[in-house]
Amino acid sequence: MRFTDIVSNMNLDIYPIIALILFLAAFSLIIWGVIKTPRSFTNHQANLPLEDDFDFAKETTQEKKGVSHG
Repeated sequence: MRFTDIVSNMNLDIYPIIALILFLAAFSLIIWGVIKTPRSFTNHQANLPLEDDFDFAKETTQEKKGVSHG
């Protein structure tokens, strides 16, 4: 018996179905998470690269004064 005969006689039809079900479940969860994310959080995340909250001059003066952030 050759390897191709052994594999062809095995019932391997279930594996593509399981893979499709897992893919659809993961895809559905991702879409559900995107839909349920609040608009304010999405806008905040979108504007993060544009914000300039860190002030280097302020940081260096606080370090010289010995201000602790802990």
